[in-house]
Amino acid sequence: MSPLYDNALPQPGGYRDVDARQLAAEGPPGPHLVDVREPVELDGVLGRLEGIRPAPLATVREAAALWPKDAEVVLICRSGARSARAARLLVELGFSRVMNLRGGMLAWNEESLPVVRLKSEARPTLAQVRDTLRSRLLGLRIARVDALPSAPTRAELAAVLDALRDAPPPGVDDTAAFERTLREVRDLLAVASEGGSRR
Repeated sequence: MSPLYDNALPQPGGYRDVDARQLAAEGPPGPHLVDVREPVELDGVLGRLEGIRPAPLATVREAAALWPKDAEVVLICRSGARSARAARLLVELGFSRVMNLRGGMLAWNEESLPVVRLKSEARPTLAQVRDTLRSRLLGLRIARVDALPSAPTRAELAAVLDALRDAPPPGVDDTAAFERTLREVRDLLAVASEGGSRR
């Protein structure tokens, strides 16, 4: 067994949280990497880790029946929430070395760690993320969005997205579509390149 589990942060659910850098530093053979996102998400803008086993959250119990209960397992999702639920489930099922990737693929991408992507499109710039947010919210007059500078920082964009999530503006008719827009823009922000470069 690797020291990854021993160095991970214990959680009340009986599993441990591992951060993106800790997991990236783990050499082969490493833990079993299980991505609990839906199949369509694996080919999305956030990409996926090399060597993952896909097991959508609804199928984890069934898939886990085939895994050794003493194996180190790292669960992965978009933000760390679904994988934390899966981690609690595995602990309930008797798995003893369960970890959750804290912050999920958002955190992995924010650290600019390697991912497998179906498409090799250029990463958006922070200005393009701002423009996407503005265009998706067209028709809503939102002062915080309109006030973003032409070259926003990652922190400025994140603060606006957090504020919109916590207090949706008046005039939002379709809450589900609004929340989906915020998630999609957050994903773009996670993969965005700094400044005007298009790496």
